[in-house]
Amino acid sequence: MSTHDVARAVSDPFYAFQVRSVPDLAGVLYEDDDVPEGYASPQTQEQAYGILKAFFPGAFVLHAMRLDPIAWDPTYLDAIFRPEFTDLVAPYFYPVGSSVLGTYTEDSAWEGQLETLLRAIAQRMPAEQGVLPVLQGFEQIGYPVGRSFPTRQMDVYRRVWPRNENAAIFAWRIGVPQPLIDLADLPLLQRGVCDLLIRLATRPARCPGTGLINRTSRP
Repeated sequence: MSTHDVARAVSDPFYAFQVRSVPDLAGVLYEDDDVPEGYASPQTQEQAYGILKAFFPGAFVLHAMRLDPIAWDPTYLDAIFRPEFTDLVAPYFYPVGSSVLGTYTEDSAWEGQLETLLRAIAQRMPAEQGVLPVLQGFEQIGYPVGRSFPTRQMDVYRRVWPRNENAAIFAWRIGVPQPLIDLADLPLLQRGVCDLLIRLATRPARCPGTGLINRTSRP
C-alpha cells in the first residue's frame, strides 16, 4: 500500500471496510510514493506502521529497506533507517546488472559489496529482530543469471544472519518493454528459486517436474 492508501483507510469508511475485508491477509508492504524510493521519513514510517498494525494486528507490516544509498549517501542510515517501524527488516539490492554501484555479471565478485551493505544495517538492528531478504529474481538484458544465483544471494545474507530462514523473490513483472527479463521467462532461474525455497521449507516440498524433495522439518 502507498502511504496515500494508508491515510485513506483512516478517512474513508467504505475503503477501510474493503481493506479489512481482504481474506487470509499475511502481510502488508507500505511505501511513500511522494519521495524518492527508499526515502520515507521516520515520521511517515511511524504513522503508516501504527495505522496498519491497528488495521491488521495479526499480519506482518513491512517497509522494505533500500540498500544502495548506504554506499553513496552518508546521511541515509541516520536519517531514514527505523527498524522499529517494520515487523521484519526487508533489505533489497539487486547485485547482478548495471546499477549506480557498478556493473556486475553473475561471475563477478559482487558478494562482498552486498555483504558490506547488509552489515551496515545489521549493526543498527535489535539482535532479536527478524529479516526478510528480498532477492533478485529477474535478469537485466546482457547480464544473464542462472540456477545458482538465488542460493548465492541467500548465502551472503546467511553470513550476516546465520539463523535466518526467510526469503522473498522480487520477480519484476512489467507490461511494457524494459531492459529486464521476468522470472516467468527464465527457466533456469525458476529452478534456482525452487532449489532455494525447498532448502528453506519447513514441510516436505518438491520442485514441479523434478524429483527434488526436501523433508527437513525446522522449528
